[in-house]
Amino acid sequence: MSTSSSPVSAWLGRAIVEGVLIVFAVVLGFIVNEWRETVADRQAATDAMIRVAAEIEDNVAQLEAVVAYHESVVSLIDERLAEIEAADGPVRGIVFDEFPRVLPRGVNAPGLSDFAWTHAQQHGQLDVMPYELVATTARIYEMQASGVESTWRQIVELLFSGPDVMREQEVAASLRFTQTGFSELASQERFLIDHLRRQLVVLQENGIEPPAALQE
Repeated sequence: MSTSSSPVSAWLGRAIVEGVLIVFAVVLGFIVNEWRETVADRQAATDAMIRVAAEIEDNVAQLEAVVAYHESVVSLIDERLAEIEAADGPVRGIVFDEFPRVLPRGVNAPGLSDFAWTHAQQHGQLDVMPYELVATTARIYEMQASGVESTWRQIVELLFSGPDVMREQEVAASLRFTQTGFSELASQERFLIDHLRRQLVVLQENGIEPPAALQE
């Protein structure tokens, strides 16, 4: 009886061991695949944030290229208003004719971008990033959209879209309005530059730097 059951017991033992090994191999395969996906997701998120950091750095450069000009527009309008106030009476004219003097380079809006940030959000590449890092970056882009970009669009629309720009009128009031708009725009640009630079520091502290910074 013991002799006949011995082969069966041996086969059953091998079957159990082989079954355990197969289950272990399957589970291990799932674990390895999940680990690989996690690593790939983290790398994709890091790459996406590196592109965002590069975009923020470029936006800082764009702002720095125009903010001094916008501040100079405020001064140019000041000079023109002083001349108007020194005149014997109200100065009438077409506001559009004043632009070459007070806006020698036009509005010269900064070419700000949010493509890298929007792309990263739409493709879910930021889900594995720390919440606070993503939240502070989102606030920066919201500040950019609702502040600088909104203000210069309003300036363009109000200066060039309305019929009054080509109608003869007392120009002082329109120039003061234009001056207020550019003063607000320059102030927002300085404010945004400061916050963008701070966010770059935060990103660098989290190991995220634009390619140019890595090369240096």
